[in-house]
Amino acid sequence: MKTVTKIQQRVSPFQSKKKVAAYIRVSHSNLEHSFSNQVSYYNDFIQNKREWEFVGVYADFAISGKSQKERPEFRRLISDCRNGKINCILTKSISRFGRNTLELLETVRELRRLEIEVVFEKENIRTLSVDGELLLTLLASFAQEESTSLSQNIKWRVKERFKQGLPYIPQAIYGYRWNGEKYIIKPHEAEIVRKVFTWYLDGLGVPSIAKKLNDMGETTRLGNIFTKSILYEFFKQEAYFGRLVLQKTYRNDFNRSPKRNTGQRTKYIVDNAHEAIISKELFDKAQAEKKIRSKGRCYRKCYDDAFFKDKVFCQQCGRDMLITKEKKFGYRYNCRTRQQYGISTCPSKTLSERRLVRTVKEQLGDYLGSIQKVMFDSSSNQVTLYFDDDNIQILTLKRGQLK
Repeated sequence: MKTVTKIQQRVSPFQSKKKVAAYIRVSHSNLEHSFSNQVSYYNDFIQNKREWEFVGVYADFAISGKSQKERPEFRRLISDCRNGKINCILTKSISRFGRNTLELLETVRELRRLEIEVVFEKENIRTLSVDGELLLTLLASFAQEESTSLSQNIKWRVKERFKQGLPYIPQAIYGYRWNGEKYIIKPHEAEIVRKVFTWYLDGLGVPSIAKKLNDMGETTRLGNIFTKSILYEFFKQEAYFGRLVLQKTYRNDFNRSPKRNTGQRTKYIVDNAHEAIISKELFDKAQAEKKIRSKGRCYRKCYDDAFFKDKVFCQQCGRDMLITKEKKFGYRYNCRTRQQYGISTCPSKTLSERRLVRTVKEQLGDYLGSIQKVMFDSSSNQVTLYFDDDNIQILTLKRGQLK
């Protein structure tokens, strides 16, 4: 007769405790209370188990579960698992652990190979059990389908709001506040916006405008100092003359990052969407001025046929003069300091190459090819010419020869 003898597993009194961690994720900042409660729950729950060693709570706050790349705490958790610091992971549900089925299953299978168990409390699944992966595959698929369906519903709602001329998520715009239906003007901030555009058109550079605002004690919406990058955004903001441009970006699917819309999707332009801070005319003038100033940035690559390229310098500040080209006046030389930082930093005016060449020919003859350097002093209307034989000539440009 067959007999079976059962030999009980011998448990050493010195056997190490199970190293347990918890993973938490909430996708919206308005769930901060729930986030804090979960952290407290897992802290207490794990530390009250004598046979467990509490490793820690890994928590991603206000982050989507669509990709592991966007979850730094999740990546740290998996790294610690690979380094042998964790035996078991507790998490609230499959969707909290991840919404991308493929990534989720790959991660769980890797953890199984490392003999690390993941416990999904809501679904009552333990990944090291026999039926754990089968149930996990089914439920994870449902989670992704639910997320995809939700994404499609959101896209439909976004499109309907666009058709009504409303932003889906109103952008924070300096000078305005969103009252639930439209943007309303914040008077003091609106006055600052007007000053920025006015100063810019008066010749002040963007860094100088930022310094001026900071010296006045003005701050951004978040209480930070003004920087040139913040102010450059002012000149892109159509909302300042009452226009909204909707669907500037789009997503191909719910797992993708937003892309700039350059014609792949319908754009919605809403004029007179709210009260304007400045006129469209003033906004357009600022765009034109910005375009003119930006031309000087490519002067080393462009305008190779300019006669005095890399040879003209400002007498007032000593810096080189940038080249721009206009159809009517030809090449012009503009002080780099004034171009970048505004008239308050250097009062130098613009020098026309056409008139400079004419002046040199009239007063010196055909010596243009020998000129090595030109120092331009707009305050006295003089140019100092340096020749290759160390000869220096100072010419006075007659009134009307400067533009």
